[in-house]
Amino acid sequence: MKALVAASLAALLSTAAFAAEPVGSDKFNTDPGFDLATLTADNFYDVIVPLAKKEGTVTFYDFSDSFGPLFNEHLIPEFEAKYGLKVEYVRGEGDASAQQLVAARNAGAKSPADAYFVSSGKLGLLRDAGTIANVPLNTLLPNGKALDPKIATVSGGIEHGGSYVPFHRNQTSIVYDSGAFPADSVPTDLDALLAWAKANPGKFIVTSPGGGGSGSGFLQSIAFAKVTDPECRAAFSNYKISKDEATAFAASSCMNPVWDYYKELLPAVEVTNGNSDTLNLIANGGGAIGTAWEDMAYDFSGRGLLPPTVRQQLLVEGQVGGGDGVFLPVNGKAPAGGLLFIDFLVSKDVQLEKLQRNGSRSARTDLDPAATFTSDQVARLIPNDQFATRARESMPAPLNNALSAYFVANLLRK
Repeated sequence: MKALVAASLAALLSTAAFAAEPVGSDKFNTDPGFDLATLTADNFYDVIVPLAKKEGTVTFYDFSDSFGPLFNEHLIPEFEAKYGLKVEYVRGEGDASAQQLVAARNAGAKSPADAYFVSSGKLGLLRDAGTIANVPLNTLLPNGKALDPKIATVSGGIEHGGSYVPFHRNQTSIVYDSGAFPADSVPTDLDALLAWAKANPGKFIVTSPGGGGSGSGFLQSIAFAKVTDPECRAAFSNYKISKDEATAFAASSCMNPVWDYYKELLPAVEVTNGNSDTLNLIANGGGAIGTAWEDMAYDFSGRGLLPPTVRQQLLVEGQVGGGDGVFLPVNGKAPAGGLLFIDFLVSKDVQLEKLQRNGSRSARTDLDPAATFTSDQVARLIPNDQFATRARESMPAPLNNALSAYFVANLLRK
């Protein structure tokens, strides 16, 4: 009998230990109509599913340009079929949506949507405006436990404690045409890439940092590799850096190793004004290696816009990426439905489907594309072991912008 009581008490204490606790506060900043403090990952579905079905409809906002077909044709119908709920799908421009959400919060009105997929660049504004529910989604959602803890709690240097769940991860890469040279001769680090470019003039296609994200990502990756002074490197993770400070850093001696690398590289490469321009040159035989976004190259290859021999890699020194996430808004009309939909979006099946259809990476640590994808799909992606060990977080936006502007003004135009 004593053993039974002890076991029951242990179970209760275990449940209490994992109950949702407010992020950064002693109380929740939203009242969903049910007790968040008693909600756990273990009782989540028992509590939330009936409440969500009673609400009937969940409104989902999507800021992106590229995920419409995925949501409309696949994920939303799958969610509706699984739970018997209706999803109102709203797409719009990110700035306008953020302003609308803040205005509703300031007026004490209901949130325009129950789950928001927004750019990580809007996270600071929306958090400071008090529009994001301070709920630790990464530990509360049953599907949150498989998320990388760091990615699930920090985005763009902002520590949000799990209130902003990573849905989409993007990654810059190096693409190369494996039909152009033997696999063992593919340059895998920056110095080898520079040597190859010099030996093969015009065959390395570099996107301008001023014209495409893969170009600024390549610039950041060079900086991470070539800038070794600890005091200089501190700027790379200073997410409070001002525009003026970033501009001064770009022109400082800290960046000399990066600009010196480019001064050797630029005479030997073809510089394009955009990500798709780089891929199109490679598709037309104008180059054999290029800077790229993994998801765009994956899409181009899948649609036959790149030769089937094109592959992707991450350089040994690492390359940068980022991502965007979903949050539960304060004062939503269907908070249970919002929680259920967010949990669905970060589930293993959904994240695998997103990767398979869009080449969009995940913060989940348990995904192995090779286990379920076709060999062709796997070949279009960065090798999984490289993504796991060589992916880097992007630098602060002001610094990235300042480095790109310096490059365009002082190197590209020379």
